[in-house]
Amino acid sequence: MLCYRKHSLFTKKYHIFKYDNEIHLGETTTKIKYTINLTPQTMIDWSINHQTKQLNGFWLIWKKQQKFFLMDATTCNLFKQTLNGIVTYGKHQILYEPIQSLLHSSFGSLVKMKYLNSRDSYMCKTIQKSLQYTDDDFYYQIEILQSLNHTNILKLKEVYNSNKNYHFVFDFPEGGSLADLIKTKQLQFKEVQLIIRQLISTISFIHSKGYVHRNLKPEHIFFKESNNLESLLISEFELGCRLVDFQNKHPNCRVHGYTAPEIKSKIFTQKCDVFSCGVILYKILTRKDLFDHESITYDEKMMLHLINQSDIDPQYQNLLRKMLQFNPELRATADQCLTIIDAILERTPTFSNFLDRFNLDIIYLIYL
Repeated sequence: MLCYRKHSLFTKKYHIFKYDNEIHLGETTTKIKYTINLTPQTMIDWSINHQTKQLNGFWLIWKKQQKFFLMDATTCNLFKQTLNGIVTYGKHQILYEPIQSLLHSSFGSLVKMKYLNSRDSYMCKTIQKSLQYTDDDFYYQIEILQSLNHTNILKLKEVYNSNKNYHFVFDFPEGGSLADLIKTKQLQFKEVQLIIRQLISTISFIHSKGYVHRNLKPEHIFFKESNNLESLLISEFELGCRLVDFQNKHPNCRVHGYTAPEIKSKIFTQKCDVFSCGVILYKILTRKDLFDHESITYDEKMMLHLINQSDIDPQYQNLLRKMLQFNPELRATADQCLTIIDAILERTPTFSNFLDRFNLDIIYLIYL
């Protein structure tokens, strides 16, 4: 790849050489002028031709000074793709056009956007800079998202650090959220199995990497493709944390109707996520809230009464009781839940065949 830097009397040509942790700009591999570290702390800004809406170059900080390099549009796009999600960019407004506001709160916003070049859809999570959310938190979240490469985790595309906000750009999940799905239809037994297995399997993967999500709820679970329940995606990792970092990372954690009761006492383990998944499973099965989301009151006896008295399949009642133990030490792990779910999957066909044979016998007796 080639780029050019204009000087007052001449234009100098540079080759770009990419390595695992650095990018070098120079006349040859042995004559390097600029070195770019491939870390989130490296800031790069992009330039576009406002007439063609095409990339035409980039800015970088070199020895505390901004340096601008020209590139043709095709090469610049290729160069940017090698840096996406690895280094931090400056202004996202020149590259993206907002289409629809999806969520807005005091903490930040979620916006659907179109990329100016391709017109592809993306989702931008914006978090306001504050005393509660700092550059350290921003880089920490990037590290989490880079570490969690999984089919069912929303993949980070780009990150931006502007004057007042942090921006995380993801591919847009065309299938919408689990919250919207629950509102629009009553899911069948097989559909529930499909969703909850993907969810628990992904949480098991997150836990195996030493992380806890801490912010699971239907609004943070999406589907990559429309009408495809096998394309589940988990998002919203701004409260995610490594177990070893809990001492200095728990103050930002927010409490809502899907969080485990011990979080109110600042007790965090990976089993917090299991409890949240249990509340989500109850919501999927009944389309009702297990706890009051406004007052965040937890009543274990009432919860067990709701589970036992509901028309939920007994197999799922058993699973819910194991996931929703108020005592974290008695609560099932994600892997244990996965074993139970797989057993449900194995038993269901046999149970269904039994029902089919039973119904046929009844019909036969009627005709006799």
